[in-house]
Amino acid sequence: MRTPIIFSLVILTGAAGLGWHSHQQLAALRLTHELLLATAAQLGITMDPAHPDKWLYLTNRGRLDRELGVQLAAAEFIEFAKDMAAYTEAGGNPLAGPMQQRLMEFMDRMMALNSAQFKALIAEVAANNELKDEIRQDLIGFSIMTLANEQPHAALRIFGESSGVFTDAQVGARVLATSLACWAKDDPLAALKWLRHHTGKYAELITEDTKLGMVSAAAILYPKFAFKLIAELDLNDAQHAIQSVVDAADTPQQRGATLAGLRAYLATLNDANASETTASTVFHGLALGSMRDGFESASQWLANARLTPAELENFADGLTPQPKSADTGRWIEWLGTALPPAQADEKIRGFVSTWTQNECEAAGHWLGCAADSPAKHSAIRAYAETVASYQPQVAVEWALTLPEGDERDATLKQIYQNWPKTDAAAIEAADAFAKDNGVE
Repeated sequence: MRTPIIFSLVILTGAAGLGWHSHQQLAALRLTHELLLATAAQLGITMDPAHPDKWLYLTNRGRLDRELGVQLAAAEFIEFAKDMAAYTEAGGNPLAGPMQQRLMEFMDRMMALNSAQFKALIAEVAANNELKDEIRQDLIGFSIMTLANEQPHAALRIFGESSGVFTDAQVGARVLATSLACWAKDDPLAALKWLRHHTGKYAELITEDTKLGMVSAAAILYPKFAFKLIAELDLNDAQHAIQSVVDAADTPQQRGATLAGLRAYLATLNDANASETTASTVFHGLALGSMRDGFESASQWLANARLTPAELENFADGLTPQPKSADTGRWIEWLGTALPPAQADEKIRGFVSTWTQNECEAAGHWLGCAADSPAKHSAIRAYAETVASYQPQVAVEWALTLPEGDERDATLKQIYQNWPKTDAAAIEAADAFAKDNGVE
């Protein structure tokens, strides 16, 4: 059985370290997880404080009997919520310790229900006069969201039949957003059609977060359609949605699909500034994801992607040295061959300057081993200018390995400007260096 979304979110939020740190899940659910987590907390998914060693099971594994089984499950479900309300009112933390294991057991049993049984369970909860309205809403909403993980269309149908229960618009909006996101992950076109058909009826519940959640979820398997959703949904903050699409591109294959979707989406934009910002956002994300995969995988992806010169420049802008990476030097060499000389020099110098500030020793070691090339010359300039403020003599030694000419002269001048002049001796040393090397 696939682990339900709500359990994954609690594990992720609680940092329990049980293997649910999926980048794709985070990308798809980032926009709704806080609301979902709040629902779980309100439900009372924790241990009974009076009996901490006792579990409250809804039923045995397997499908519940349509009549007696569902009634029994509803009674236990309601009792469960009452216990939780008492626990939280007493100051208990619903997300601490045993909460996560109990939630797993609870959700596993909830997922044994089919849509008809969920509907019957909801009817039992709705008819219970002992529940406070807010608890009733939470229970029904939680049930619908649980069903949505496996059967989002059925969940939305039950939501439509139960929507009058949600007097709290925030709860209704939460349930609707979760159900649509679950559907958009598997069938974004169907989710979009449903939204179009029901926008008028649920206008007050359909928020920006509802739309962003659909985009994020669709991006996991259908990034090209996720871009289509951005265009279709009339978002207030399209860049937020675009970032969620690129965040979901976790593998080379997904990055390829995201690139194809981006190219198609850019062709629909008439605003040059929006087009430039969108391309920059996506290529920066693609670059960072590629670097995480390692240079070998990234270079293969780049060969297959066949980026245009403008795309290459955007991709290069997104590259940044990764801590303790063995690939940093290879990226410098790649920049030297992938970009025109002037662009390559600018990117390499910025790249190496950042690397030197963070890992000076590693950058110096690479320079000592790298073959002579224009890329190395750019790297030497950046390295020397960066270390000049604390190791000026080392900077001079590297600068003097450059061929005579304007680049070496400019580097020596920058070293003099960066030379620490904290006392008379330092000033004297700086002036002597300037005199020996013709720096004015």
